[in-house]
Amino acid sequence: MLTIEERISSFIRFGRKISLLLSTHDHALADVMQQAFAANAWFTIENQQYALDRIASMLEEDAIRNWAASYDIPQRNHPFKVGVVMAGNIPLVNFHDFLSVLITGHVFVGKLSTTDAILLPFMAKLLVEDDNRWADFVLFTDAKLSNMDAVIATGSDNTSRYFEYYFSKYPHIIRRNRTSVGFLTGSETTESIALIGNDVFRYFGLGCRNVSKIYVPDSYDITQLFEAFSCHQYIINHHKYHNNYDYQKAINLINKFPFYDSGWMLMKYSDDLFSPVSMLYIESYNDTNELISKILSVADKIQCVVGEGQLEGISVIRPGESQSPSLTDYPDGVDVVQFLLNL
Repeated sequence: MLTIEERISSFIRFGRKISLLLSTHDHALADVMQQAFAANAWFTIENQQYALDRIASMLEEDAIRNWAASYDIPQRNHPFKVGVVMAGNIPLVNFHDFLSVLITGHVFVGKLSTTDAILLPFMAKLLVEDDNRWADFVLFTDAKLSNMDAVIATGSDNTSRYFEYYFSKYPHIIRRNRTSVGFLTGSETTESIALIGNDVFRYFGLGCRNVSKIYVPDSYDITQLFEAFSCHQYIINHHKYHNNYDYQKAINLINKFPFYDSGWMLMKYSDDLFSPVSMLYIESYNDTNELISKILSVADKIQCVVGEGQLEGISVIRPGESQSPSLTDYPDGVDVVQFLLNL
């Protein structure tokens, strides 16, 4: 059994190891990333490197010690088996669950997504190399999860209904579809708007922390977003993104829906939240009170809100930071560590 101090120290070393592998262009890591990209073309090397760099930052000593110290984490002689059904929309999207289960002294039983089945086992191997006692605490399975003590499952609104039924007898966290939104006041600089472009386009917009919709003031000239976002136009060179762009453009032309086209991204006004890849939804508002009302009305579907300034009753993060969550930025706002400690 690892003590809490041994678990924390191991993850600190693990984070440093990731940074070292990235900085030295380690061949083994490069091979694994190539395999992940070959298996899932959305997982570009750049995006995998970004995800790993964010994890390394998350595991910096002060960050992880302060996070762990905010809980009363006991020494466990009889750890529980926690099944984690993982998503595969962006690289290592469930790493925080992996960390939370292990830091609380439980056994992680991961059911990998077919679209992200390579990276986390490699990360787990590195962790076991640091301390081989982890080998008894990290398991992966292709079978249906059964005989668990608790379950964390991430999926769509449709799969969540199945998860709710299938895992109803276990303590569980079931996550559904979420997305993120941004807002503009009209006073932002081009540089600030460009930062929101990072929140829109990182991971091709496939993550729940990606901005899929931006609220703008009435009469706002949304074509200026094209100029501000132009540093991201290289994204059109990715064949899957390009296919989505062509498809969405054709659908909107056929249906005679009004939309804006930059030649590499699309925008249109819509009340919907979840925009498809290559499309950004826009919605206008009259004043701050209306903006707050609009966001609060769909709060159960929103992961984070990006913008400059503050909105009463709403947590807002600065442009460019949506894909750099801290250890306390729990998906859906559900404290996973506290859930695990309560088992």
